[in-house]
Amino acid sequence: MRTIDSFAAAVHRKRRERGLTLSEVAEKAGYSASYLSKLLHGHRTLLPAVVHDLDTALEAEGELDKIAAEQRGDSCAVTRPVQLPPVAPDFVGRVEQLQAMDRALITQGRPGATVTIVIEGGFWTGKTALAVHWASGVQARFPGGCLFADLRGLAPGAPAEPEEVLDGFLVALGVSAAELGTSSLQARVARYRSLLAERPAVVILDNIADCRQAEWLLPGAGSVLVATSRERQSGLLARTGGTAIELAPLPPGQALELLGRRVGDARVRAGAAAAEAVVDRCGRLPMTILIAAEHLQRYRDTTLDELADRLDSDKTRLDLFTSNDPAVNIHGVVDVSYLTLPALASRVFRYLGVGPANVVGIESVAVLTELDLERTGEALRLLAEAHLVEPLPNGRYRISHLLRAYAHQRALVEEQLCEVERAHDRALRWYAATAWNANNTLIPSWADSGVTLDHLAGIEPMSFREGGFDAAMTWCEQEVATALQVARSARTHGAKDVLWVLPTAFLPYFVLTRSWNTWLSAAHDGLAAARAAGSDAGVARSLEALGWVEHELGRSDDGIAHLEEALRRHGELGDDRSRAWTAYGLGQACAGRRRTAEARELHELADQLFSDSGVKIGIAVNRAALAEVCDQLGFVDKAMEYALDALNRAQMFTSKAVLGIAHQRLGVLLSRHGHHRTALKHFDEALAVRGRSWQRWGAAETLISRAEALSRLGQAERAREAYLRSLQILDTLRDVRALEVRTRLASLDARLAESSSWGGATSVTA
Repeated sequence: MRTIDSFAAAVHRKRRERGLTLSEVAEKAGYSASYLSKLLHGHRTLLPAVVHDLDTALEAEGELDKIAAEQRGDSCAVTRPVQLPPVAPDFVGRVEQLQAMDRALITQGRPGATVTIVIEGGFWTGKTALAVHWASGVQARFPGGCLFADLRGLAPGAPAEPEEVLDGFLVALGVSAAELGTSSLQARVARYRSLLAERPAVVILDNIADCRQAEWLLPGAGSVLVATSRERQSGLLARTGGTAIELAPLPPGQALELLGRRVGDARVRAGAAAAEAVVDRCGRLPMTILIAAEHLQRYRDTTLDELADRLDSDKTRLDLFTSNDPAVNIHGVVDVSYLTLPALASRVFRYLGVGPANVVGIESVAVLTELDLERTGEALRLLAEAHLVEPLPNGRYRISHLLRAYAHQRALVEEQLCEVERAHDRALRWYAATAWNANNTLIPSWADSGVTLDHLAGIEPMSFREGGFDAAMTWCEQEVATALQVARSARTHGAKDVLWVLPTAFLPYFVLTRSWNTWLSAAHDGLAAARAAGSDAGVARSLEALGWVEHELGRSDDGIAHLEEALRRHGELGDDRSRAWTAYGLGQACAGRRRTAEARELHELADQLFSDSGVKIGIAVNRAALAEVCDQLGFVDKAMEYALDALNRAQMFTSKAVLGIAHQRLGVLLSRHGHHRTALKHFDEALAVRGRSWQRWGAAETLISRAEALSRLGQAERAREAYLRSLQILDTLRDVRALEVRTRLASLDARLAESSSWGGATSVTA
């Protein structure tokens, strides 16, 4: 038996090998030199935690731990369990979460405290893999090693019994089975915590149901508890003051990296678009990506495109993740969460499966389920706590493609088909009516004040009277993609008119934001739906929307043809309000093709129709356009009269979008005729009201005009700055005008290079 002198001799031998003084060893281990001296002279107990710190500081690889254990005669101390499962070989990413766990180890590691980390997330997000990966990197710091148990709180089969897990931990820590048989539960819990107080360890409790299941297994001071769960563990966190780590699906880049590690990076790069579709349709979950990769490796003739198509089908999306192995059977895994839901929450979940969108707001879900907002919000909150939906920062919720497919299958079994169809039609009609209200708020009196279609009777859409323009714009920005998805996926037979109303209702939003790709798609969708429904009004409005966007995209001849047909159809239908807006758009298109005289006639027609219909905002924007046309025709005084009138009218509206248009048009006229300084004031006013994200296109337009005015005033550096700001916006929008701006910048750079004020600086326009 070694003595305390043997331990002291070993410490001195190791420090000399490392070239350290006793004070340096003490500092490295985190103790005072005085305490270490007393320990080595036998005046302090050889506590396992202290010995382990010295062993680590001197890189003794366990030698000091063994010598001290022999001195104490403590057989338990010799046992250092490391029960970690194998670390995932293809672990990717999660840097932010690993750093948060490291911070918790530092900030919570106060004397007498237990560090608690709870990893929460949906099924198959890699919670266990994260816990094991992190613990494998820190367990060497803990003399008690690492204990691991799967409590199966939310997993197929029966949950683990906490008492049995406790006994397993005690045996791993060196307690004999005989001792366990004679001890009460309270005594075994106390023994467990005493052992971990002497030799702190990392304890991983995987897949816990709630705090009660983990209560007996919570370690004492100095140890680290890492718990994982598919549900929010508010009770455990409140009791321990721990750190919650929310584990979402992998970001797109990391999901592709994981797929590439299994099937080969070259294959992923060669089929990049299909690979992106595969990981997206796998929900970017590590387990589903690994299952997909295993399928590709097993069936080598299957291409990424074929797998992506299979995962896109409602009928076959879940087949790949269905297996006799409960660990990789999505039905069994999700059943555990679904079957524990209250009745109301499970019903809302099923209706999300038959609903037409993956991203939803509380209002649309309330319509879908025929519930009030309060009960709908409570149900969505419960679904979020179970990680069956994802709450978004803007107050909406997203359900993954896989969970939506699961919910859809549940709905087909548990809901009546007629109720499912009614719910789908309710959602379609609600989106159509709300989109109509929102866009008539963006541009007042754009069309009829409300939708009068019989198929929308009984629907209570959102009102934007209180929030006004900003609320309507926010709703459109958030919901336009969802609304168009609703129309495309509609299965309705009794409300075919609604299928063209919904896409065309967003025309004011498209005009204001210049969302050209979405605009073009919506116009084609609306035209196809209107023709299928045999609706003359729908065809006219869809042609109007299509013609406008074609002109904006530079396809002016097609745009003019469609706008001319729309103008004729509106006239036949006696819809003067729609006819006025179409004449305005057609005038813009003709002016763009330098058919200036025709453009003036069309704008004058629009002016008369707007006046007769009482559409004040239409008069304002149309007279701004008339100012440009008259100036092109040489009627300068008339152009200035129209521009000033447009500005005066625009100042009466609460919406600043028209005010920006009016200031921009007046500034262009003034600059064109040499009044550059006055023009700059109007450009600055336009920029002041074009600062919103949806006004970036207009802001770029004004910055270009401002740069031209500054250039003519000889303020080349300020002009260059304005060009660069506009270029940044246009590049973000992928607008073709960016090329024209670069050309102007190059010309400006050439002039600056000749000027001594430039000082030989290098151009950045290359």
